[in-house]
Amino acid sequence: MGVLLGLMRTRARSLEGQRAYDLKPFYRGKRITVIGAMTCDRCLGIKTLDKGMNGEDFKQFLKEELAPKLWSGAVWVMDNLPAHKVKGVTQIIEDQECKGSLFIPLLSRI
Repeated sequence: MGVLLGLMRTRARSLEGQRAYDLKPFYRGKRITVIGAMTCDRCLGIKTLDKGMNGEDFKQFLKEELAPKLWSGAVWVMDNLPAHKVKGVTQIIEDQECKGSLFIPLLSRI
């Protein structure tokens, strides 16, 4: 699933001799972060935060929601979000005897 955020027009119109201005909206309401983990057939865990996620929030999600539900030989995939790369994340998963990690880059432009 891809989400495109912050798209802005590269061209604009204005009256002759005047400059065109535009605002780039950031957040229009309350910020909510959704963290989730799933397999091909079920959701393993989901958590919402009323703020942006940092590494400590992600580690807490792993410890409380995901790690207890992992099985030996499970393969896990994460993108390159900085919160996924903090110290201790790999250890939490490896303690469950999972196969390993595969980091996939995010789509930055279309």
